[in-house]
Amino acid sequence: MRGLKLIIHREFTSRVKTKAFILTTLLTPFLFLGVSTIPGLLMMLSSNDDINKVYVIDHTGSYFSLFQSSKNYEFVKLSDSDSKPSDKQTAILEISEDLSVNPNAATFYSEKQQPPRELTVYINNILTDAVRNKKIDDFTQRSNIEPQLVTDLQQILKSKDHINVSTIRLDEAGQKTDTLGQAASFVGMGLTLCMFFFIMMYGQMVVQSVVEEKTNRIIEVIISSVRPLDLMMGKIVGVGLVGLLQLVIWLVIGGGALVAMQIFLGTSVDTTATMEAQQAISAMTQNNSEITSAVNSILGVNWLQVGICLILYFVGGYLLFSSLYAMFGSAANDSQEAQQLMMPLTIILLLAFYTGIAASQNPEGAMAFWCSIIPFTAPVVMMVRAPFEISIWELVLSVVVLYVTAILMVKLAAKVYRVGILMYGKKVTFAEMFKWLRYK
Repeated sequence: MRGLKLIIHREFTSRVKTKAFILTTLLTPFLFLGVSTIPGLLMMLSSNDDINKVYVIDHTGSYFSLFQSSKNYEFVKLSDSDSKPSDKQTAILEISEDLSVNPNAATFYSEKQQPPRELTVYINNILTDAVRNKKIDDFTQRSNIEPQLVTDLQQILKSKDHINVSTIRLDEAGQKTDTLGQAASFVGMGLTLCMFFFIMMYGQMVVQSVVEEKTNRIIEVIISSVRPLDLMMGKIVGVGLVGLLQLVIWLVIGGGALVAMQIFLGTSVDTTATMEAQQAISAMTQNNSEITSAVNSILGVNWLQVGICLILYFVGGYLLFSSLYAMFGSAANDSQEAQQLMMPLTIILLLAFYTGIAASQNPEGAMAFWCSIIPFTAPVVMMVRAPFEISIWELVLSVVVLYVTAILMVKLAAKVYRVGILMYGKKVTFAEMFKWLRYK
């Protein structure tokens, strides 16, 4: 027992005290935040750097007045006699004839192969609305329809009503409860991704530790004073505690970020600003309301259940796979050979990950249920279901099957480990490893 504690302490402290652990623990949450927000920020910043002026050559004289300049783009009228502008940050829109007669009579000239999408979408929408209104006016004049009816029709066509069907869950007693929907699915997918990378990353740490000691022949000295089972379990538990510590830190940082975001978005808006500022604030408030709704939906997830499932399935899944990682690492002579032996485990984890993605479409379906019971897929797939309501018997059954299988795998891995760590210079096959299981 004392040897086991020493191995656990050495594996834990040797990794926690490294700069890599500290940096990855503190920077990874901000890295995920940056990955999710930076693309949008870059798109916003790049919108001002492409085209500043749009020169419009309107041969019909009917369309130029429809374009409104903004802070990003300025529409300038250009007659036929005017020379082509020489500045590079420009574009030219030429309308050669009536678009209601020839819809292809508008051409956009730009030196860039791909003009800003927001600009082209704006131009297309303006011209489409103009053609539609002109056709309505022509039809009105021919049919003697009252102008008020035409105005009402135009308002109906311009309206962008969006129907959003709310979902209400009915339990067995007939009680109505709100469903979390997209928020729960978003959280589940994030947890699935984290569980996949956690098990694979820390399992490979166990392999690396085993292979290094075996390659350096240090294992021969250690095994003289420590049982092979204690050595293997010391590595598994020590590395697992590192992962568990990192997981708890990330949960604390993520929870604090959500609470801070909710407090920030809940601030009041000053309505005594200028007209332009009020419009900006109004748009911001609208966006904030959507963000606030999303944040509130995420906070509405049963985080106690999520936290319990995350810890239970990380411990069980890590114990299951890390024992197999240690087994394959003990049979390898170097890291390259270890990677080849670990290929089946990598395939199983990838299968579990893709199954989790598929299960996110129907977390309560038959596939999601059975894959959350099968021990090799349960740690990943159950994370998809964790934000949703799970029956107690399903959760208990899944956890029991997972931990029983993990204990069996530890025992089997220990039999291979005690032989493999002292095997040098020979390429081990899976058939030979199977024979080691029968050694006493």
